[in-house]
Amino acid sequence: MLRLSTENLHIGYDDRMIVKDLSLQIPDKKITTIIGSNGCGKSTLLKAMTRIISHQAGSIILDGGSISKEDTKALAKKMAILPQNPESAAGLTVGELVSYGRFPYQKGFGRLTKKDMDVINWALDVTGTEAFKYQPVDSLSGGQRQRVWIAMSLAQETDMIFLDEPTTYLDLAHQLEVLELLQRLNQEQERTIVMVLHDLNQAARFADYIIALKDGQIAKAGSCEEVIDREVLKDVFHIDAAIGRDPRTNKPMCLTYNLLKGEDQHEESNHAIPALARAHS
Repeated sequence: MLRLSTENLHIGYDDRMIVKDLSLQIPDKKITTIIGSNGCGKSTLLKAMTRIISHQAGSIILDGGSISKEDTKALAKKMAILPQNPESAAGLTVGELVSYGRFPYQKGFGRLTKKDMDVINWALDVTGTEAFKYQPVDSLSGGQRQRVWIAMSLAQETDMIFLDEPTTYLDLAHQLEVLELLQRLNQEQERTIVMVLHDLNQAARFADYIIALKDGQIAKAGSCEEVIDREVLKDVFHIDAAIGRDPRTNKPMCLTYNLLKGEDQHEESNHAIPALARAHS
């Protein structure tokens, strides 16, 4: 089943076009990761697909209709997004922040109903943050805060969750904690997960489908085996990678890599170094 797709999408800021003539399909009830070098349009695409920013041309189709015509509250019941840098939650407790996820369902003066409270408590429980309910969000560790933001997204009761670099600034243990939570939500509750990741091996390990962007266009999209490929990584990241197999998942993984040498490296030097700096952050 296909719920979300784009057709000939163009997205830009002022006179600069970031995403150009992009058509893609997001598999329903699967985990999709978007990879690519810095500035290739990953976050821009994510924001456009969730209507945080507008697009200049083309269309974004959700459930057979244009997303631009969708009622705001109705859209918020279908998709939730966790941006790369969530707004400050200063002065809020964990429970208060998660309760904001119920906004699309509130009427009148916005009082929380028993249904709202049940969903909030469920979101806290499934993300392992129930013990922090009355604590200030600012008092939590980075990994704990990230799980609280995910709990707020879950409180929206959406079928689709979009996350922009959800593991940024987290240590290895907390990165794994967040990604395993998202994997459980997908497997146990059939949530469609779409996220931008910089770590290629994490993308391969947790994704069912990978979209590799280059200069605002799709360089390759498909299974992990199709995208985590030596030639694809040469094209997208300008690296010569050695690809092996993860001994635990049997999925492809990047064992090591070198910068491309010679003319190719010179031509792409403005892009290769920042891409490498974060490809395995």
